Amino acid sequence: MRWSTVSFGKHSGRSLPEIILADADWVFWAVSNGVFKGRLADQAEDIARKARAIKIPKPDPERWQVEYRYDDRHGFCGFGFVTADVPSYCMSRWLRRSPYLDLSCVRRGRPYDKRGCRYLLRDFRHHYFGDNTRVTKQRAEEFFSDKRNFVRGNKTVGRKSLS
Repeated sequence: MRWSTVSFGKHSGRSLPEIILADADWVFWAVSNGVFKGRLADQAEDIARKARAIKIPKPDPERWQVEYRYDDRHGFCGFGFVTADVPSYCMSRWLRRSPYLDLSCVRRGRPYDKRGCRYLLRDFRHHYFGDNTRVTKQRAEEFFSDKRNFVRGNKTVGRKSLS
């Protein structure tokens, strides 16, 4: 897929895949507020949908879950992967699980959580690209262009509640 670039604001000259892996909170805010127009709006909706349904990068991903952690003030702390059949002994309102990664999860705790977004993207880069791998424009665009990286067939996947 050929990605358009944003021509305004602090992310001018960058593509949406590049932006969402640097400032996911801003992309979800911009999509929900109708900031994008035309082809860029279509791509923004597509990337927001994909970013809410990212497959777990493990063999047999259906055997795993994403475990999201929040602090007692509802700030996002990070995520990791756990086997789906192991119950969590500390499941609480500060810990949620999902069968796929949702980059909008940081907005569930607080409407604006820049620190939480940094933690989310730190963990994303670690789990999906490796510890010492820089997420370049090319890598970000390749990731969001590859349909195999996303859960298929559920257009409302971003509205599922975390269990």
